Amino acid sequence: MPETEPVIIIGAGIGGLAAALALKRAGIEVRIFERVDTLGEVGAGLTLWANAVKVLRKLGLEELTTSAFNLADGDIYSWQGTRLSSLSARKLQQRFGATNLAIHRADLQAALLAEVGPETLVLDCQCSGFEQDKNGVTVHFASGQQVRGRALIGADGIHSTIRAQLFGQHKPRYAGYTAWRGVTVSPPMEMRVGEYWGQGMRFGLVPLTQGRYYWFATCNARECEQEHQAGRKHEVHALFAHWYSSIPAIIEATPASAILRNDIYDRPPLAHWTQKRVTLLGDAAHPMTPNLGQGACQALEDALVLAHCLEQTTNVNLALQLYQSRRIPRTTRIVNRSWNIGRVGQWKNPLACQLRDIGLKWLPSSLQIATFAEAVGYEV
Repeated sequence: MPETEPVIIIGAGIGGLAAALALKRAGIEVRIFERVDTLGEVGAGLTLWANAVKVLRKLGLEELTTSAFNLADGDIYSWQGTRLSSLSARKLQQRFGATNLAIHRADLQAALLAEVGPETLVLDCQCSGFEQDKNGVTVHFASGQQVRGRALIGADGIHSTIRAQLFGQHKPRYAGYTAWRGVTVSPPMEMRVGEYWGQGMRFGLVPLTQGRYYWFATCNARECEQEHQAGRKHEVHALFAHWYSSIPAIIEATPASAILRNDIYDRPPLAHWTQKRVTLLGDAAHPMTPNLGQGACQALEDALVLAHCLEQTTNVNLALQLYQSRRIPRTTRIVNRSWNIGRVGQWKNPLACQLRDIGLKWLPSSLQIATFAEAVGYEV
């Protein structure tokens, strides 16, 4: 197969678009296929740690990183508003070389698409499977269309069609809690940003640009538990009504239509995610719980490493093997650490929560930063 044939990417989320941009920057032709017919404003806010900020700069998105919201110190509070710990933004920047940013997911997606070019993207194409041979990959779509390429990148999320064909159809792992997310303009009162930890419940508040705030809330729950008849806004407001005053106020200020609810899942790490000319990226490869804020960050890292590997050799099989060997050890550690942090954050036993909160109060800032060093202190 001529090496001029494109690399095919399934999925136009952050990982898929970042991979397309990185490959284009490396001079590699690429085409993206996305199952939805419109790329709208999906999701809520994202925290981009220093490792992701550095990737965006290398992808030529310096302007985006300067226009996003620079996060101040990362504080953790009790559910009543007592500060338990504070992570210095200045110390983080000194240690890791970049400031943490907050951005709306849709803004990041739009910026990536603008750089990739809309002509690279094909919408309303549901991938149904693939075949590969020694010369390339043929991708099949539900419409009956077929597309040929030199390699196939599955960036189609936690329920990836590409992953299912490679490794079988398996249920993701339920973390034991559900989450609500929303974006709104703040009410006329002081907003104390940070995370608030209670018993089997947490709440987080992150500032965005244009006077907006992104918030999330978690609560231990049975998998696929039915929503309250009065609606998700009523449900989450009732759960957090007696927490620190900023919390019910920001929920109340959020339009009901702007609140998302999702059970939290990940998947146990894979020992490998490449077969010949087909590989995975982002949530298709290593879906993780949001407790380290590294889901999008790791997808961005994947994208840059993948492009580097395909740029180094014309042997696609070798390049994809090199890509997974560079990424799997790191993403495996982050998946596992994120899962474990979530378990501690969702503790429900009152004594265990009291001991946890005391531990947070007395944890030195140097150890707090060291906790994040493996995830954040990395440069592609």
